Amino acid sequence: MRKVLLIYNPSAGSASGPELWLGACIHRLCNSGNFAVTSLATRRDTTPENLLEHCGTAFDLIIAAGGDGTVRMVLHAVASLKLGVPVGIVPLGTGNLLARNLRIFEENLLIDPIEKAIDIILKGESSLIDLGLMNGHYFAAAAGCGPLSDALITPHRRDKENWKMLAYAGSMMQTLAEPPMHFSVTADGEHFQITAAGIFITNIADLGVGMLSESASMHDGLLDLCILAPKEFTDFVHYGFHFATGSANPITGGKAPYYVRKIKTVSIDTVKKRRPLSFFQKELAAFKYGLTGKRPKLSSTGQAMAMIDGDPCGRLPITIETVPNAVRVIRPMAPA
Repeated sequence: MRKVLLIYNPSAGSASGPELWLGACIHRLCNSGNFAVTSLATRRDTTPENLLEHCGTAFDLIIAAGGDGTVRMVLHAVASLKLGVPVGIVPLGTGNLLARNLRIFEENLLIDPIEKAIDIILKGESSLIDLGLMNGHYFAAAAGCGPLSDALITPHRRDKENWKMLAYAGSMMQTLAEPPMHFSVTADGEHFQITAAGIFITNIADLGVGMLSESASMHDGLLDLCILAPKEFTDFVHYGFHFATGSANPITGGKAPYYVRKIKTVSIDTVKKRRPLSFFQKELAAFKYGLTGKRPKLSSTGQAMAMIDGDPCGRLPITIETVPNAVRVIRPMAPA
C-alpha cells in the first residue's frame, strides 16, 4: 500500500469542521486509491520548518487540505527538503489561488470542491511547477508590497468566511484613501525608482479577484513583475474593469499605468521621501485650503509590509527569485 500524509487545517475558511469531511476523504483514499493514510492537523505554531519533524518524510504522496496558507506551507516543506514527492491539493480556503489556476477549484455551487479534489488526486497526473522564493520563503501564487498588496492581507477571517472574494473587493476599494509609496526596484540587474500603489511578483495569472498578468505561467521558469502606478482616480476605474473582465494588460490595451515584465530575480525597498496625497486626501486638502489657506502635511514613506500568497511576511526590503520545477503537484489530466 502506498503511504499518504494528509495535512489539513482544522480552521480553514470554507470547511465547516474536519469531522464533517475528513473521515469521508480518508475513506475514499483508502478504498479507491489503496492508500495507507496518516492525517496531521496544523496548529497556530506550525511552520514549514517544523511541519514534518514528527511524522518523517517516507511518503508516496502528501495532500494539503486548507487555504492558500496551508498549501504554501506544505509546498515550502517539500521544496526545501527536496523530497520530490507529489503534492495533492484539497482547496478549503477563500481564494484557493493555486488550486484555481491548476483547474482543481472553480466557483460552482453545483460542484463539491472536496469531492472534485479527491477525484483529481485519484485520477489526475503529476506535473512540475515553478515556485517563487522571497527572503527564504517559498510561494506558489504571488508576493507583493504597497497599499494594493496590503488589501489582500486586510480582510478579517470572519469577513472572508461570510463574503468570500467580495471581502477582498471591499478592502481594495479602501486603498483609494491610501497614498502611493516610493519604491526602489532592481529587476535582473536593471535599477529604477517608481511611485506605485502596488507591486506584485506573480507566478499565476488569476488572482481570484481578476487577472493580474495574462502571461504569468507556472512552467516557464520566470516570474511576472507587475507594477500598478495610478495617477488619477480614473486609473483605478480602468484597473477595476481590467481585473473584472480579464482583458489585455493596460500597458498594451488599456489606459491606466500598468507595467508588466518577465524576471528571474528582483529586489525591492522603500525610498524615504514624502508620499503624495491619495485621491480622497487631495479633495479634502483642497476643501480645507479654501477655508484656512493651509496646505496639508505630507507623510514620509516608511517600511512597507510584504505579502506572499495573501499572508503577511515581514517588511521590506525583499529579494525574490524564481525556482524552476521546484515541486510536483497533482492536477487534472490534460485534455487529449
